[in-house]
Amino acid sequence: MDNIINTDVIVVGGGLGGLNAARTAAEKGSRVVLIDKARIGTSGPTAFAAGDILCWFPEEDALDDWVNDYINAGEGLNYEERIRSFLEGQYRLVEELHKSGFPFAMDSAGSFIRRSGRGPMTKCVLAPMLQFQEENRRRCLDLGVRFLERVSIEQIVMSDGCPAGVVGFNVLTGETVKVSAPSIVLASGGCSYRGPFFGQDVVAGEGLRLALQAKALLAYMEYGNHYNVSLAAFDSYGQSKFMAHGGRYVNEQGEAFLDRNGSSPLGNKINGNAAVKAMAEEVQAGHGPIYMDLTQFKDWDLVTNLMPNLMLALQKSQVDLSNHRQLVIPAFTGTSNASAAGIFIDNNACSTVPGLFAAGDCAAKGLIVGACVGITGISLAWANYTGSLAGQNAAAYALEVNSITAEEELWQIAETNMLQPLKRKSGARELLNELTGLISRLDVSLIKSENRLKEALTKVRQISAMLDNEIGADGSHDLMLWHEARSSAQVAEASLISALARRETRGAHYREDYSTKDPGMEFPLGIMSDEKHLTVQWIKKGAD
Repeated sequence: MDNIINTDVIVVGGGLGGLNAARTAAEKGSRVVLIDKARIGTSGPTAFAAGDILCWFPEEDALDDWVNDYINAGEGLNYEERIRSFLEGQYRLVEELHKSGFPFAMDSAGSFIRRSGRGPMTKCVLAPMLQFQEENRRRCLDLGVRFLERVSIEQIVMSDGCPAGVVGFNVLTGETVKVSAPSIVLASGGCSYRGPFFGQDVVAGEGLRLALQAKALLAYMEYGNHYNVSLAAFDSYGQSKFMAHGGRYVNEQGEAFLDRNGSSPLGNKINGNAAVKAMAEEVQAGHGPIYMDLTQFKDWDLVTNLMPNLMLALQKSQVDLSNHRQLVIPAFTGTSNASAAGIFIDNNACSTVPGLFAAGDCAAKGLIVGACVGITGISLAWANYTGSLAGQNAAAYALEVNSITAEEELWQIAETNMLQPLKRKSGARELLNELTGLISRLDVSLIKSENRLKEALTKVRQISAMLDNEIGADGSHDLMLWHEARSSAQVAEASLISALARRETRGAHYREDYSTKDPGMEFPLGIMSDEKHLTVQWIKKGAD
């Protein structure tokens, strides 16, 4: 089959995890193809990130203290040995990247500038992520990594239970793209349902859907409910930096309600989802709306250097953050950013399917954070660490198995399935917008009950049925939207059935009808797919 690109390692997604995976695999000698549906390096949330990268330092921090804090925050759902490996490996990697010339914020003595954030033991190094990503992109090209941009991957071709390649299409021309390799790294982000938040408007869960196609296990999907906080005036980011260094959320009366007696001892440094829940309760009690008060925030130089997009927006809008409180609203990012949800991976960043690896927001951060959602710096740190881990081990796997071939008929079936929506009338954008509005509701994804979850699940399945049987696409860009909608619907279903199965309140999973913790549910939940249905299974601790 002459139209198939043959390589050793395929990386799907060009964010921090994807670029790290591609670069690391290429450094190991593998031929690598890196694919993104937009521009590699700047699509998705990484380039917009505030630059907080969680990092333990052995000369400054006690490892046991960090591990114990994360175990406590995870409320029985995370893994001690994985936390240790992550913290130690992430530190080594940051040191290596700095020595090799990647940009980090340094003080006048040449030491890393570190800042605290929201959640337990959150000390972060800082990096200008747009520059960081451009450097990563340049190094990948120098190593001979082949870039396929504006290509949306929608099918994994399997052979005897192992991945043999991927099928996608160019979103500008509609041309089918087929790439064959024994190792595939899924690093295309989580699922924010193309939410209206910085960098999230392309994040629709395609990598998680691809994993389910391949029969890989997802995990922590009931914790795929991350909320950030944004200015009401326009999309904004950097809340963790603001709240950790003098910022406050205040109600209509000007009271910093998170500092109230009986609230979390972390006050305004509480993790993101807990802060949004407290905001919702404050409004429900008649004390809303909620404002961000930065009159005591002093670290404006770092904000200017690390968040140029935000500063530009503030200048153009003439919004004065430093002198006047500003109205804020919840900003839903789903399984993206500081969520726990994703593909269950082992110590080598491999999924439960040999040859299929995962990195960044595609990979389950719950292994580290457990039931805690919204920890500062975890998303970039996890992408940095798992990207490098996945690239290294994907290269080793490709060398070990050499090649996996699939019959021509399997490639044709994958292409036919991918293009099937072109035979039906357009309308996916409207369904995706409807889905986003449903899943982002606080009373569905944050403060939950069986009745509301079941009602939402029924609606999600109706949307999926409409996409499968009635609604299609008109042209290549519309086809991309259809696949984004279908992927988002499947991720929503996985999140809702997981939330229904966890009949307790634990961490960021709040159930009004099961308001206490059940000791019998101190296990992660997994999601698998058969040909037609998603099924829930408990993951016994020690499973790897």
